[in-house]
Amino acid sequence: MALAYELRCAREDARRRNIRTPLGVWACESCRHVSLSLTAFNSHLVFAHA
Repeated sequence: MALAYELRCAREDARRRNIRTPLGVWACESCRHVSLSLTAFNSHLVFAHA
């Protein structure tokens, strides 16, 4: 529930700043990292968990 709240707040903050976000959200199962793009998520996996 807390993660869903954080994701919603992140999307609302991005909307207020006129930042376009994709429909998908990628959340790492190993840590609390959340990415709004697949490219950023893949980079996180390589650098943080490789």
